[in-house]
Amino acid sequence: MTDSGEREWVLIDLDEKLARRQGMPLRVPIPKEEFDDLAETGLQGDKLREWIGDFLTNSAPGKDGTWRRRNSETVSGLEGFVDKAPLWEKAQKLFEQNDFEKALKTLRRITIMCPDDHAAKMNYASALANQGDYDKAYKYYKQIRETFADEADFHLSVAQIHVARGDNDTAIESLLKALDVQPDHRGSMDALSKLGVLARVYENPRDATSLVYVRTESLLDYLKEQWDSESRDAEFYAEQLGYHESEKRYEVALEAADRSLSAGDGGGERAWQGKVSCLRELNRLEDATSAAREFVAQLPDRAAAHLELSKCLSKTGDMAGSRVEIDAALAAEPGDQMAIALALWPDDRTDLIQVNEALPGLEKYAEEHSEVSGAWRSLARAKLVVDADDEALALFEKAVGLAPADDDLRSEWWSELASRKNYQAVIDDSMKVGEMKGRDWKLRWNEAEAYRGLGKQMEARACYMALNADDSLHVDIRKKAKRTVMEMGGGAPTGDSPAPAAGEASSEE
Repeated sequence: MTDSGEREWVLIDLDEKLARRQGMPLRVPIPKEEFDDLAETGLQGDKLREWIGDFLTNSAPGKDGTWRRRNSETVSGLEGFVDKAPLWEKAQKLFEQNDFEKALKTLRRITIMCPDDHAAKMNYASALANQGDYDKAYKYYKQIRETFADEADFHLSVAQIHVARGDNDTAIESLLKALDVQPDHRGSMDALSKLGVLARVYENPRDATSLVYVRTESLLDYLKEQWDSESRDAEFYAEQLGYHESEKRYEVALEAADRSLSAGDGGGERAWQGKVSCLRELNRLEDATSAAREFVAQLPDRAAAHLELSKCLSKTGDMAGSRVEIDAALAAEPGDQMAIALALWPDDRTDLIQVNEALPGLEKYAEEHSEVSGAWRSLARAKLVVDADDEALALFEKAVGLAPADDDLRSEWWSELASRKNYQAVIDDSMKVGEMKGRDWKLRWNEAEAYRGLGKQMEARACYMALNADDSLHVDIRKKAKRTVMEMGGGAPTGDSPAPAAGEASSEE
């Protein structure tokens, strides 16, 4: 305890790890009258700088040269703590001005001025990493790892450096350390899922609270146990099939397809299609072809059955057999888009010259099947490729007129209208549709985008909020709608804001 006129001081030693983590001196002066209140108020940065300035300037020890020499490390730490404050402010302003080079130099000065300030080194390392200087960033992370060893976020930051340097194995080790510290650390689990160690899975794709992280190699066994825990119907397994297939988890999707088929007639076409597709993706061509033949035998009047068999035969090199199945698919469903594309479109469906050469055949097919909406839809798509936009939009409208209940077709037409900023045409047609609740989510999304494009923010928000509140939709669609409402206010969409794909990756709740 020391006396400086009317003010008495207490010098206290802070816990070294805590002080370094918070960027404070290891030893600090506290006015005696403030000491008893510290337990409640804590050490506040601005107040501590004020006390240090007063102590160094006005206290007997602070003015005593001998004391200052004998306690040079303490004095240096106190002076550095005070002097670095304006440098922090300067660095922040430089970052805001995107002057990263000067900002990094300023942070570097702080680390030199206060070598025990591990918070400063953490910020400097993060800034280096953001600028792509991963080796130098890692050097600083190593200097402070003991201080932050019990913080999961630190291990995640180090892991991200390892990933950036191409060392995924060491990154995994860092992420496992993070989970040792905090078993429910979301960022580390997400990172491990990206590295393939964990699978990020919604047990119910429509429920955000059902998210779990499971070791990838154990996922199928885990889900089978969950599925076996109660009675499930074909519809449940069909939903699981679609979800896991969209996430490219083909082994899981195949199991769901088999269970859907075993559960009763509700599995039907979707389950058969998923089974064949998953077997093919797993390179089990013989099994896939066999399943496809059974699919055709079960549902000979469905284009999807013949198309799945066509794809299998094509993969095995039986091109003649594949073509026979394409023709069978067209005979079963003349408007099936995939069948028309395989039969009449060129291999490169984006090549303007090749598509232009295919147009006469597509036009002839549409005329021969004038009452089939899918024929005109395919022709409309071809017209878009060759930049005949007005003709394409007219053809889409004609196709919609032939199949007014086809929400997928109508949503494609609305998307093309919106991409050309013809938002009013979308709204006008939506008035003809009537009640949108219960219609396909892509149609409802396009309606929201059209209102937003017209500057009708209230109507747009209402549409997005209705999507977010619809618990029948995939959780990622609902999240996307919620984010869009939160982000609104930035003006009209540019036509580049299509409805998100179900299963779109997202870490936001």
